[in-house]
Amino acid sequence: MGIFIRTLAITLLFCLGYYAWTYFAKEGYSPELNITKEAKNIVTQDKPPKEDEKQNPENQMQDVRVAFLTNEGTIKFVSRKAKHKTLYTVLGLLMKGPTEEEKHQGIFTEIPENARLISVKRNEEENSIILNLTKEFGEGGGTQSIQARLDQIVRTTTLYAGNKPVYLYLDGKKAQYLGGEGIYIEQPINRR
Repeated sequence: MGIFIRTLAITLLFCLGYYAWTYFAKEGYSPELNITKEAKNIVTQDKPPKEDEKQNPENQMQDVRVAFLTNEGTIKFVSRKAKHKTLYTVLGLLMKGPTEEEKHQGIFTEIPENARLISVKRNEEENSIILNLTKEFGEGGGTQSIQARLDQIVRTTTLYAGNKPVYLYLDGKKAQYLGGEGIYIEQPINRR
């Protein structure tokens, strides 16, 4: 019986070590989101409007829609006004959250207050879009919170990205897991 217990203990330690090694090896492999000079003609970035564009009277305010949540647990699209109907602008409005009036109507967001949009990059060669958010987007909350914030991003993005696959990056690294519970993220996020 003693040999069986020692063999079992050694096997468990081996399996635990192997699991830890594979887990940390995968985490260490996350490729950085670097854009070389050669790739600049392939990947472009939606940027906030320049000062001279803000003053241009031809730029009329346009209606855009962003996805928030209701107390009933459903997605509700809310209208916003924006000078530029770009994915960067729309996601920036989503990250700001609902207005005080909307909050009183039972509309809220699961996106953390301190999460920010870093960039939206389009890769024309692969016909895809890369959303780069700060790491705070993937922190805190349980499974339902993580799923709800992903739904908000996906539903808002789908309105403006069409059928292009959308990949989620956090601080320049492709997101694999979100939240303290380590919820696996299937990429592209709009093809789940």
